[in-house]
Amino acid sequence: MPNHHGIGCVILGAGFSRRFGADKRTQSLGSLTVAQTTLQTYCTVFSEVRLVLREKDDAQHIAGEQLQHENLHLVRTPLAHLGMGHSLSAGFNDLPWRWSFVALLDMPYVRPATLQALIDHAMDSSSKLVQPRLVSATTATQERSDGHPIGIHCSLFEHIRASTGDQGARPLIKQYRHEIAYLDCDDPGVIQDIDQPSDLMKPS
Repeated sequence: MPNHHGIGCVILGAGFSRRFGADKRTQSLGSLTVAQTTLQTYCTVFSEVRLVLREKDDAQHIAGEQLQHENLHLVRTPLAHLGMGHSLSAGFNDLPWRWSFVALLDMPYVRPATLQALIDHAMDSSSKLVQPRLVSATTATQERSDGHPIGIHCSLFEHIRASTGDQGARPLIKQYRHEIAYLDCDDPGVIQDIDQPSDLMKPS
């Protein structure tokens, strides 16, 4: 098991997949499902992982054998229907870490090496936020796209615990946008989520 003292990850998985048209968490992605792929990656890299699910979700059906990871802990939120902010608040309740990354269960393509680089970046940073940024070279310029997971320093945890509605951490990121320590990378997984059935194909 990895040992990154004081750095963990909260994975938000209590969404309702309304645009997808089915529960995208349980859709097949190779030999695993979307949720299982994401959990396997994060539990391999982070020493502590919290998975936020809806109160009535069947965790075994969603996570399968990934529930056996000793560093994976379930958090239930009865207010998931009111928006992502309530899932964030539940996931950050009584969080003892120095840094927490916030990941999305429907983003299974992030590379383990990218997650490790983000952890290292947070450990060396004096900023309050850490965020991956996909750098894509074009013929004349470089385009940068902000991605996930986002690292949040413990000094901001109270703000996260007060989250409500569907804005999630966006207001906090906007407020502290000048204090974000970006990690530029070439990993398209930091911006690719499962939004439509056509997204169930791994990026090249």
